[in-house]
Amino acid sequence: MSEQGHHDHHHADESAEGALPIGMGTVEHLVEHLREVLTPKTVLVCVGNELCGDDGAGVVIARQLMGKVPWRVFDTQTVPESFLMKIIDADPDGVLLIDGLHFNAAPGAVELFTADAVTGQGPSTHGPAPLAFLEVLEMMHPCKRSVLGIQAESVEFGTGLSEPVCRAVDMVVEAFVLAAESVPSQER
Repeated sequence: MSEQGHHDHHHADESAEGALPIGMGTVEHLVEHLREVLTPKTVLVCVGNELCGDDGAGVVIARQLMGKVPWRVFDTQTVPESFLMKIIDADPDGVLLIDGLHFNAAPGAVELFTADAVTGQGPSTHGPAPLAFLEVLEMMHPCKRSVLGIQAESVEFGTGLSEPVCRAVDMVVEAFVLAAESVPSQER
Protein backbone atom coordinates (compact mmCIF):
# COMPACT_ATOMS: atom_id res chain seq x y z
CA MET A 1 0.00 0.00 0.00
CA SER A 2 1.46 3.35 -0.93
CA GLU A 3 1.38 6.15 1.58
CA GLN A 4 -0.80 8.40 -0.54
CA GLY A 5 -2.57 9.88 2.43
CA HIS A 6 0.43 11.83 3.65
CA HIS A 7 0.54 14.95 1.54
CA ASP A 8 1.66 17.65 3.90
CA HIS A 9 0.73 20.49 1.62
CA HIS A 10 -2.60 21.28 3.21
CA HIS A 11 -3.93 24.63 2.23
CA ALA A 12 -4.25 27.07 5.06
CA ASP A 13 -7.79 26.67 6.30
CA GLU A 14 -7.95 30.37 7.09
CA SER A 15 -9.04 30.82 3.49
CA ALA A 16 -12.43 29.30 4.27
CA GLU A 17 -14.24 32.50 3.46
CA GLY A 18 -14.42 32.94 -0.27
CA ALA A 19 -13.67 30.16 -2.69
CA LEU A 20 -11.43 27.36 -1.63
CA PRO A 21 -8.01 28.26 -3.04
CA ILE A 22 -8.43 26.68 -6.43
CA GLY A 23 -9.43 27.03 -10.03
CA MET A 24 -9.49 23.47 -11.06
CA GLY A 25 -8.18 22.82 -14.51
CA THR A 26 -7.28 19.16 -14.17
CA VAL A 27 -9.11 16.04 -13.05
CA GLU A 28 -6.32 15.32 -10.56
CA HIS A 29 -6.65 18.76 -9.01
CA LEU A 30 -10.41 18.37 -8.75
CA VAL A 31 -10.10 14.89 -7.21
CA GLU A 32 -7.70 16.22 -4.60
CA HIS A 33 -10.16 18.91 -3.54
CA LEU A 34 -13.19 16.63 -3.70
CA ARG A 35 -11.42 14.33 -1.26
CA GLU A 36 -11.26 17.23 1.18
CA VAL A 37 -15.05 17.62 1.21
CA LEU A 38 -16.29 14.07 0.55
CA THR A 39 -16.80 11.48 3.26
CA PRO A 40 -18.69 8.18 2.97
CA LYS A 41 -21.76 10.01 4.33
CA THR A 42 -21.69 12.99 1.99
CA VAL A 43 -24.74 13.34 -0.23
CA LEU A 44 -24.58 14.91 -3.68
CA VAL A 45 -27.42 17.28 -4.50
CA CYS A 46 -27.51 17.96 -8.23
CA VAL A 47 -29.50 20.96 -9.41
CA GLY A 48 -30.39 21.94 -12.95
CA ASN A 49 -32.87 22.41 -15.74
CA GLU A 50 -32.03 20.50 -18.90
CA LEU A 51 -34.32 22.67 -20.98
CA CYS A 52 -32.09 25.69 -20.43
CA GLY A 53 -28.68 25.04 -21.91
CA ASP A 54 -25.84 24.85 -19.42
CA ASP A 55 -28.29 25.05 -16.55
CA GLY A 56 -28.68 21.30 -17.13
CA ALA A 57 -25.11 20.47 -16.08
CA GLY A 58 -26.01 19.33 -12.55
CA VAL A 59 -28.78 17.03 -13.80
CA VAL A 60 -26.53 15.43 -16.43
CA ILE A 61 -23.87 14.85 -13.76
CA ALA A 62 -26.46 13.26 -11.45
CA ARG A 63 -27.54 10.83 -14.14
CA GLN A 64 -23.96 9.85 -14.94
CA LEU A 65 -22.96 9.37 -11.30
CA MET A 66 -25.92 7.30 -10.11
CA GLY A 67 -24.81 3.75 -9.48
CA LYS A 68 -21.15 4.59 -10.18
CA VAL A 69 -20.21 6.23 -6.90
CA PRO A 70 -20.78 5.27 -3.25
CA TRP A 71 -22.55 8.51 -2.37
CA ARG A 72 -26.28 9.11 -2.37
CA VAL A 73 -27.03 11.22 -5.45
CA PHE A 74 -30.16 13.36 -5.52
CA ASP A 75 -31.26 14.63 -8.94
CA THR A 76 -33.38 17.51 -7.67
CA GLN A 77 -33.90 19.31 -11.00
CA THR A 78 -34.75 22.89 -10.01
CA VAL A 79 -36.42 22.09 -6.68
CA PRO A 80 -33.75 20.96 -4.18
CA GLU A 81 -36.04 22.13 -1.36
CA SER A 82 -38.53 19.38 -2.30
CA PHE A 83 -35.86 16.81 -1.41
CA LEU A 84 -34.97 18.37 1.93
CA MET A 85 -36.58 15.71 4.13
CA LYS A 86 -35.15 12.84 2.06
CA ILE A 87 -31.71 14.43 2.30
CA ILE A 88 -32.03 14.92 6.07
CA ASP A 89 -33.26 11.31 6.41
CA ALA A 90 -30.00 10.20 4.78
CA ASP A 91 -28.28 11.78 7.83
CA PRO A 92 -25.36 13.19 5.85
CA ASP A 93 -22.31 14.70 7.49
CA GLY A 94 -21.83 16.78 4.36
CA VAL A 95 -23.84 18.00 1.39
CA LEU A 96 -22.21 18.88 -1.91
CA LEU A 97 -24.48 20.89 -4.18
CA ILE A 98 -23.62 20.55 -7.88
CA ASP A 99 -24.99 23.34 -10.04
CA GLY A 100 -24.38 25.59 -13.01
CA LEU A 101 -23.21 28.91 -11.61
CA HIS A 102 -22.12 32.35 -12.71
CA PHE A 103 -18.85 33.18 -10.96
CA ASN A 104 -17.19 35.31 -13.64
CA ALA A 105 -14.94 32.59 -14.99
CA ALA A 106 -14.47 31.11 -18.45
CA PRO A 107 -17.36 28.88 -19.58
CA GLY A 108 -16.87 25.34 -18.34
CA ALA A 109 -14.67 26.43 -15.44
CA VAL A 110 -15.17 24.23 -12.38
CA GLU A 111 -14.87 25.66 -8.90
CA LEU A 112 -15.44 24.31 -5.42
CA PHE A 113 -16.83 26.76 -2.88
CA THR A 114 -17.79 26.57 0.76
CA ALA A 115 -21.52 27.18 1.05
CA ASP A 116 -20.92 30.36 3.01
CA ALA A 117 -18.90 31.79 0.15
CA VAL A 118 -21.85 31.75 -2.25
CA THR A 119 -24.58 33.29 -0.13
CA GLY A 120 -26.27 36.50 -1.15
CA GLN A 121 -28.08 37.12 -4.42
CA GLY A 122 -27.05 33.70 -5.62
CA PRO A 123 -24.70 32.94 -8.47
CA SER A 124 -26.85 29.96 -9.45
CA THR A 125 -28.22 29.91 -12.96
CA HIS A 126 -31.69 29.60 -11.45
CA GLY A 127 -31.67 32.31 -8.86
CA PRO A 128 -31.36 32.01 -5.11
CA ALA A 129 -33.29 28.73 -4.64
CA PRO A 130 -30.27 26.44 -4.20
CA LEU A 131 -28.72 28.79 -1.66
CA ALA A 132 -31.98 29.18 0.22
CA PHE A 133 -32.07 25.37 0.28
CA LEU A 134 -28.57 25.26 1.78
CA GLU A 135 -29.56 27.79 4.44
CA VAL A 136 -32.65 25.80 5.44
CA LEU A 137 -30.55 22.64 5.49
CA GLU A 138 -28.10 24.33 7.84
CA MET A 139 -30.93 25.15 10.25
CA MET A 140 -32.50 21.70 10.13
CA HIS A 141 -29.45 19.48 9.77
CA PRO A 142 -26.16 21.30 10.35
CA CYS A 143 -23.39 19.67 8.35
CA LYS A 144 -20.55 20.62 6.05
CA ARG A 145 -21.99 22.30 2.97
CA SER A 146 -20.06 22.82 -0.24
CA VAL A 147 -20.95 23.88 -3.75
CA LEU A 148 -19.37 22.54 -6.92
CA GLY A 149 -20.07 25.12 -9.58
CA ILE A 150 -19.67 24.87 -13.31
CA GLN A 151 -19.51 28.22 -15.08
CA ALA A 152 -22.35 28.34 -17.61
CA GLU A 153 -21.88 29.75 -21.10
CA SER A 154 -25.54 29.96 -22.13
CA VAL A 155 -28.75 29.22 -20.26
CA GLU A 156 -30.95 29.92 -23.24
CA PHE A 157 -34.19 27.96 -23.27
CA GLY A 158 -34.27 25.03 -25.68
CA THR A 159 -30.52 24.61 -26.09
CA GLY A 160 -28.29 21.78 -24.93
CA LEU A 161 -25.04 21.93 -23.00
CA SER A 162 -22.34 24.08 -24.59
CA GLU A 163 -19.08 22.44 -25.62
CA PRO A 164 -17.03 23.82 -22.68
CA VAL A 165 -19.69 22.74 -20.18
CA CYS A 166 -19.89 19.26 -21.76
CA ARG A 167 -16.16 18.94 -21.19
CA ALA A 168 -16.56 20.17 -17.61
CA VAL A 169 -19.33 17.64 -16.96
CA ASP A 170 -17.09 14.82 -18.21
CA MET A 171 -14.25 16.04 -16.01
CA VAL A 172 -16.47 16.29 -12.93
CA VAL A 173 -17.90 12.79 -13.45
CA GLU A 174 -14.42 11.36 -13.94
CA ALA A 175 -13.18 13.14 -10.82
CA PHE A 176 -16.00 11.75 -8.66
CA VAL A 177 -15.37 8.22 -9.95
CA LEU A 178 -11.67 8.58 -9.16
CA ALA A 179 -12.37 10.13 -5.76
CA ALA A 180 -14.71 7.24 -4.99
CA GLU A 181 -11.81 4.82 -5.24
CA SER A 182 -10.20 6.44 -2.23
CA VAL A 183 -13.26 6.81 -0.01
CA PRO A 184 -13.79 4.07 2.57
CA SER A 185 -17.17 2.43 2.26
CA GLN A 186 -19.72 3.19 4.94
CA GLU A 187 -19.28 0.99 7.97
CA ARG A 188 -22.87 0.45 8.99
